[in-house]
Amino acid sequence: MTTQGGGVGTEVSSVPVRQGRLRRVPGGRPREVIVRLTADEHASLHERAVTAEVSVQRYLVEAGLSGSAAAATEVRQARRDAERALLVLTSIANNVNQLAKWANTNRVLPDTFPAALDDIRRATAVVADATVRLCSVPEGGH
Repeated sequence: MTTQGGGVGTEVSSVPVRQGRLRRVPGGRPREVIVRLTADEHASLHERAVTAEVSVQRYLVEAGLSGSAAAATEVRQARRDAERALLVLTSIANNVNQLAKWANTNRVLPDTFPAALDDIRRATAVVADATVRLCSVPEGGH
């Protein structure tokens, strides 16, 4: 095992020794990317890197280059879309509820009102189920 970390405010953690060296590339690898993580984010990435038997840095490079980072972005976008749709449907249901109160007060109910309510209930249930499914999928496909 090798040890990484040790800077100010950095935990020392063990990661497996990589299985062989990286291929040399002409000119080396001169580019550096600095990523700041919360303790939870680092712990999660470290756990995944240990499982993959690579360093956290190598794990991030491979994940980013393999396209899984794009998949994670798509999942996050789908989650946001589902949450927004749920808010819209909830607002519509609230408005319909206000109309129902008005209709009750005035003793007038449109013939299509029950069918509209059923449509809203079904749509809200679909969006709620989709939101639960999307939120239960870990980011990055893991």
